[in-house]
Amino acid sequence: MIENIWKQFHQQLLGFIASKVNDQAMAEDILQDVFIKVLNNIDSLSAADKLQPWLYQICRHAIIDYYRSKRPNSSSDELRATACA
Repeated sequence: MIENIWKQFHQQLLGFIASKVNDQAMAEDILQDVFIKVLNNIDSLSAADKLQPWLYQICRHAIIDYYRSKRPNSSSDELRATACA
């Protein structure tokens, strides 16, 4: 089943992710993470007609996680501010 999902959706999901992160290599990495999540959680999908929205939701969360990981850590910012004062 995962192979069929990959064949059917990987190009459009990659395009969606690439449009949000503007880095093709990173988009491909995120897509790989998405499919790992799909593989690990496919049993939680309640109905086959909800597959596409479910996939896009996983993609949106993976994109959010990507941008969160790029955000400077607020605690280290506070430490820098304290050290400079």
